[in-house]
Amino acid sequence: MRETRLLSSTALPWIAFLAVALAPLVMSSSWTNMAILTLLFVHLCIAWNLVGGIAGQFCIGHSLFLAAGAYTSTLLSVHLGITPWIGMFAGAALAAVIGVFIAWLSFRYELPPLSFALVTIALAMLGYLAISSIDFLGASRGLTLPVRGTPAMYQFRSDTTYYVVILIQVIIALALSMWLYHNKIGLYLRAVRDNERAAHAIGVPVLKYKMLAMAISAALTAFGGTFYAQYLQYVEPHTFAGINIVIQIILLTVVGGTGTVWGPVVGPLLLVPAGEWLRHSLGGSLPGVHLLVFGVLLVVVIRFAPDGLIGAFGRARQAWRFRRGAAEAAAR
Repeated sequence: MRETRLLSSTALPWIAFLAVALAPLVMSSSWTNMAILTLLFVHLCIAWNLVGGIAGQFCIGHSLFLAAGAYTSTLLSVHLGITPWIGMFAGAALAAVIGVFIAWLSFRYELPPLSFALVTIALAMLGYLAISSIDFLGASRGLTLPVRGTPAMYQFRSDTTYYVVILIQVIIALALSMWLYHNKIGLYLRAVRDNERAAHAIGVPVLKYKMLAMAISAALTAFGGTFYAQYLQYVEPHTFAGINIVIQIILLTVVGGTGTVWGPVVGPLLLVPAGEWLRHSLGGSLPGVHLLVFGVLLVVVIRFAPDGLIGAFGRARQAWRFRRGAAEAAAR
């Protein structure tokens, strides 16, 4: 009985996720475009949650990693003709090195969480200014990818193919996140998040696992950056290196539930389509209304469900089970 419950608790979220994820394959192109954007944010939220949620290190510099993936694969493709299928791994490696350096620089000297957040946002802004000023990187005008139209160069004629690619990336990222969460690595990271001194006292190599979390999170974010660049066929600083996208990633993850496996999935699946619908419906008469709705929703979630929608659902399920058990005991 216990094994059956464990299997159902593990399988049901996957079944629900795949049912929602596969639906756009039979829908119109406009729905497919929205679904691609939604899954991209699912991927980015899963990546951020590894360090910001599971490890508990509030990082605001993930635009650096997104830009590393986008610009590295683009530059290799434009100047050397190297396929982005290879360039994406070069971008992920560069992002991982940057992430490890930031982690070592911050955690080696035991900076408090607020100082770490300020360091990451400062480095992200420096990266944005550098990309906007260097002509080789396209400066503020950006870079346009050459149209080759072949799958070997990560270019497809159908948006459905792009959707399948990002869906596979999300499944891999989600499976990795789930494995890390239930592995010794996830246990150590949660121990560091909950009480760093106690974790260090029992022998957890705190610096090592913080750096590992940053490296994995940065690499996954860079993979998302490569996909986004290939999908748009254009890279520019505001989209890939601006602070706005990081704030949106954090907001979506917080609403879904930080530090959980499914929180980074639930938040974007609910809010990105709703935000796009509001922007297209009311953007002409009320520009920025989707941002206002996001802000109000964030305040509501923090007030009534500080551990996100996943946490609120878990508490509601426990309360229902308790009432059901009490009712069955009274009936006996």
